[in-house]
Amino acid sequence: MDFEEEHAGGDDVEEIQDGEDIFGEDADISVHDSGSKKDAVIFLVDCKKALFDMDQDGQGTVFSKILSAFSSFMKAKIISSPDDRIGMIFYNTKSTNNQLKFNNITEIYKLDGPSADIIKNCLKIEQNFEKDYQLGNNAHFHECLWLCNHEFKELDKNKFNMRIFLFTPDDLPYFKDLNARSSALKYAKQLKDADVQIELFPLPSQNEFKIARFYGEIITVDLDEVNNAVLDTSTKIMDLHQRIKQKEFKKRALNRLIMDIDDIKIGLKIYCLVNKAKKPYGKPLDRRYNQQLKKKAQFIDEETGQALFPQQISTHLILGNEKIAIPKEYMAKIKGFEKPGMTLIGFKSSSALKDYHNYRASYFLYPDDEHVNGSSQFFDALIQQMILKEKIGIVRLVPKQGSQVRFCALLPQAEQYDENHFQTPPGLHLIFLPYADDIRGLSTVKQEGAEITRQTLNAAKILVNALTIQDFDCSNFEDPSIQKFYTYLQGLALQEQNIEEPEDLLQPDFKGMEKYRDIVNLFMSNVSLECSNMPSRSKGQGGGRGRGRGRGRGKQEESESDDCSKVKGRGRGSTQKQKIEEDDSLEGEEIYQPVKKRGRGR
Repeated sequence: MDFEEEHAGGDDVEEIQDGEDIFGEDADISVHDSGSKKDAVIFLVDCKKALFDMDQDGQGTVFSKILSAFSSFMKAKIISSPDDRIGMIFYNTKSTNNQLKFNNITEIYKLDGPSADIIKNCLKIEQNFEKDYQLGNNAHFHECLWLCNHEFKELDKNKFNMRIFLFTPDDLPYFKDLNARSSALKYAKQLKDADVQIELFPLPSQNEFKIARFYGEIITVDLDEVNNAVLDTSTKIMDLHQRIKQKEFKKRALNRLIMDIDDIKIGLKIYCLVNKAKKPYGKPLDRRYNQQLKKKAQFIDEETGQALFPQQISTHLILGNEKIAIPKEYMAKIKGFEKPGMTLIGFKSSSALKDYHNYRASYFLYPDDEHVNGSSQFFDALIQQMILKEKIGIVRLVPKQGSQVRFCALLPQAEQYDENHFQTPPGLHLIFLPYADDIRGLSTVKQEGAEITRQTLNAAKILVNALTIQDFDCSNFEDPSIQKFYTYLQGLALQEQNIEEPEDLLQPDFKGMEKYRDIVNLFMSNVSLECSNMPSRSKGQGGGRGRGRGRGRGKQEESESDDCSKVKGRGRGSTQKQKIEEDDSLEGEEIYQPVKKRGRGR
């Protein structure tokens, strides 16, 4: 397995862990954050004829997918990062429209902030392409880079992360012209010196796209992302929306630590793989000028009302009714157990790690050769031996100065590729182990219960096996409240009249559960249940009085089979038992269902 180095700034640290703040950072993953810098992106599109052919999936052309990806990218920016800059340039067009008057290059959108008008109109470009732009002769690629560099010169590189998204099906724009090739390499080097990254999106063509023929010398290679999935132009993984998202959210380390193994030191980067999505926090505005307010905290003397300076504030302990002042330096030493880092204690069998030990989100460890040279080789050997001997590591972790000491398990993960060539990277999962008082006892659980027959046990097994979801992935179920929030926020920003309601994937799938009705009835026939969650088909009237919400008589719902019914409501005595005879398939059996009353009490 190979560890590829990620070229990221050493001080670019972002905390995205939900729960305990072990690294002392407070950030929100739902809002794109690239340190303190804004984002500036130019979509550079090679308008070859192959882009306008119908794709194999029959869902439009590749050109339409690029425009749709540009629209999605713009929508994400207009909500989360309205101060970013986005532009679009076409080359190999018959028309010419750019500041430097280069032939066959058309600047569609200048580098500017996202706007609702651009999002509305960008999808119409394909319809008017033949009229407004047309396919033209080959433009000089070095002039495209020159134009992009001219656009970026107007920005401060200390405030912007500048990138070029290059979309092309041609892996060799210069076949014989060595002078033009040399010019392209020259301007690509100038872009690199100006901290401009060129990120390549190979598009499908008749021949295999070979990055080494030309673009390998000019693009900014992110070794963590260049693999078969990035270079594969097959329609199976040609999902530009997903790949644009991978480019937009960069992988950044939460922290960098040194791991001590006896006298050996290893540099490590710590990543968070999964995080809970959150709504962005609101920002206070001045109602008069609609300007954002800045918060300023001050310590005020309770007796005099005057503001205190940091040197006037001290820490103390009360001993014998006296305040004993303790300098801040002493308090820092008292709280500090040892220097921040990770120390290997030993190894245990992988079977010693139980599911209930994983009581909070884990982290992922990756070697850091920039911090300690040779960390990748040692890390590779460590992972292979741990997998071979079925061992896990036990470490002591001090995330930052003054933080609580945690004991963690290191679970090795080998490098793998799926059928779509996407990589599961090699590394170690950092699993936080609970202390003894973190695990609650089960003394309150009643141990006594009715005897379970073999028939009831088999019925329960059939039910569990039938309702188990294979290959479950929590990312397939989106938070409906967050989806609704961003849908309406997007509609407000784009001034949309009819806002489509997002689908709530957390609602019960009654239609899909119909095929399991016989299995559920079999289990219910073997167990005396007091509830039924099967979907209802018809509604009837049921009398009853109680103290609850609603007016009038309670409504009784009957399920699709005549063997069970219930009355929905709230009030006293709302769980009466109603005896229902089973149908002919379970003749002689009886089950009990709840009868709930709903009405207005008197």
